[in-house]
Amino acid sequence: MNTNTAVKILLVEDDKVTFRAVQRSLEKQGFSCYGARTLAEAVRILKHEALDLVLCDLMLPDGNGMDLLEIVRMFLMDIPFVAITASEKKSLIRDALRMGANDFLTKPFNLDNLPTVIERNLIREKIHGDYGRPRKVSVLIKTIQALIAALEAKDSYTSGHSMRVARHARLVGNALRLSDDELFTLELSALLHDIGKIGMPDRILNKTSSLEDMEYKTAKEHPVVGSKIVGKIDELQGVSAIIRHHHERFDGTGYPDGLSGQAIPLFARILAIVDAFESIVSKRTYRKPKTTDEALNELEKNAGTQFDPELTALFIKLLRNKNTNLKPQLKIESEMGNAP
Repeated sequence: MNTNTAVKILLVEDDKVTFRAVQRSLEKQGFSCYGARTLAEAVRILKHEALDLVLCDLMLPDGNGMDLLEIVRMFLMDIPFVAITASEKKSLIRDALRMGANDFLTKPFNLDNLPTVIERNLIREKIHGDYGRPRKVSVLIKTIQALIAALEAKDSYTSGHSMRVARHARLVGNALRLSDDELFTLELSALLHDIGKIGMPDRILNKTSSLEDMEYKTAKEHPVVGSKIVGKIDELQGVSAIIRHHHERFDGTGYPDGLSGQAIPLFARILAIVDAFESIVSKRTYRKPKTTDEALNELEKNAGTQFDPELTALFIKLLRNKNTNLKPQLKIESEMGNAP
């Protein structure tokens, strides 16, 4: 049985002959191939599909592969990027690798070698991902405590909010049977998801009426600001991407990048649901809290548009199950208790 069917590859190539040859070769090997002839089409696919690898020509009719590589890295997508070029200029290849390309192919290349190139980059990415997950809270504890304290001093509403979001995220993570490392990453993402609000003006954070257009635009920048703050900590690179995308919507109308469906990281889709729930049932400066049933009904109403429908159904089921422990022990709590 060919296991390549689970691997989704974006092929970006404007030359028709090369495109058809590579596409046929990939499909023959059992890979799922998404094709694009232009930069604009490639970006559209990136926003709507959960991809495993990108094969991209560096010369495109409406831009170049470097532009697409920059977009992929700006979105913080953890996708291996293999550059394709007919140029023999070593400086071009060096520039691509410096910008974050994982590998390159020089035309003409042997199509029979494609599976090997793909496999080595997928394996390399898996190893990188495994080592990139934070395993010990102890090396991060002081930084995390300082960041949370700074945010709570800035915005009193966040006091306890992030911890409650982390508990609900843990409920979903447990139900999905995530590994300990994955649960830890999800916890940290929940605890730090609003850290970008540190950079927001107090008049916006504490405003009791509706935000003006410019104020709302400023407020929408907090996921990007937060991801940049967290991204400066090597052990939290994976958390950075989740923070950036926790306000994306399942239908693609969210922010900051307009990702949709499975293209939104799984943990960001979880955070979108539990963060919204916690916000609905909490007292805000501009409205009274709603009941748990009212909040769950609101989540259900927006499943498939704002929220991932399957994850939403799971979360609702968990909260309506009287046997569910709504206050699971977080790993970070035990580590905080043991911190010097």
